[in-house]
Amino acid sequence: MKNLFLKIIILLLFASFYSCADKPAKTVNKTKIENRQAENKMISLLDKGFFKAKFVPTGDKLIVSSENDKRLAVYDFKNDVVEHLTSKQGAGMYPKITPDGKYVAYQTHEFKNRRRLTSLFLQDITEKIIVPVVTDKRDIKLLSVDNSNVYYLEGDVVKAFDISGKKTKTNPKNITIAFTDNNLNLSLYSGGKKSNINPQGEGNYIWVSLSPDKKRILYNYPKKGAIIADLTGKTMKELGKLDAAQWSNDGKWIIGMEDYDDGHKYTKSDILMVSPDGKIKKNLTENSDLIALYPNLSNDGKKVVYNTEEGRVYLMKIK
Repeated sequence: MKNLFLKIIILLLFASFYSCADKPAKTVNKTKIENRQAENKMISLLDKGFFKAKFVPTGDKLIVSSENDKRLAVYDFKNDVVEHLTSKQGAGMYPKITPDGKYVAYQTHEFKNRRRLTSLFLQDITEKIIVPVVTDKRDIKLLSVDNSNVYYLEGDVVKAFDISGKKTKTNPKNITIAFTDNNLNLSLYSGGKKSNINPQGEGNYIWVSLSPDKKRILYNYPKKGAIIADLTGKTMKELGKLDAAQWSNDGKWIIGMEDYDDGHKYTKSDILMVSPDGKIKKNLTENSDLIALYPNLSNDGKKVVYNTEEGRVYLMKIK
């Protein structure tokens, strides 16, 4: 009887083993799930109609735009609230936030007597007080900000608006800036002088930024993609397709989007982090079906925000 019972047990074990063996084992990459899915969460209050989110340098808030760049708002992580800043047309296109996180500068435009006029404003993010920098002018372009000044281009002249003194200075000498000028040239301003570099010849240079060490220029050129050049315009590295690219705060990474469309709408878009030498490329959203657009990296390099086509803003924690 004991032998019969033992045989039954052995037969059951074999049956169980072969039953499991017939089913393919699931392979789970815990690192990918933790870093790219579980840590990738939508911000509930920014669930529709919010675009181009940018971290305030202090990391506790986001500046967000609306569709067509018409509106600016601020999202507070700690209090989980969204507060309105402005509804001026164009304010959400290229806002600049001061390094101390106190102010946001933005440009707006409107048509008067069939002429497009541009204005620049500086707004206190907490108190919401708005200070006009320059109003109703032609050929105005916001360039950069620091804790003391708002830098802008008027025609072909660089000017600095003193935040505390509310006075404007022409051709400031203590700043180096790379930018696209009003004629779409790739320009460098340094030592009080503006020069056009144009490494690829005349064309539409976009998404231009200076590296944190102020030694390299990142820009995008049609059909070439993202390119890094030195201050003379000599190409250091071609990174390929990487739109809306920007430097990390320490200059060790470049983050951007690899987006594709059919001429009418996006068909695919992923968030990539690439080393400036192009040797390392990380796809942060490869395990997601979302169309991820316009990423922004926090100053500490640990968080990324981006939006979808519908204007849902996602926060991703990276390691």
